Amino acid sequence: NEQCIKPNGDKIKAIVDLPAPTTLKEANEFLGKINWYRKFVPNFARIAAPLHKVTNKTKHHRHEFRWGPDQQQSFDEFKRL
Repeated sequence: NEQCIKPNGDKIKAIVDLPAPTTLKEANEFLGKINWYRKFVPNFARIAAPLHKVTNKTKHHRHEFRWGPDQQQSFDEFKRL
């Protein structure tokens, strides 16, 4: 009904259509986008943990960004929700 809060379909589609991040900036942008929907995602923190593991880099450690199987699995899981 009109009193329910639910995700915006167009924005969800935009997230689903995103390719996997290849840079730290892209990974941080993806996390920023999905963070808006955390209240709709059960176990959000558990699913996002592998993404946070590679995005918690300081400016001096930016070159250490590595997108691995754990991050891809997390990324894919968010896109399936």
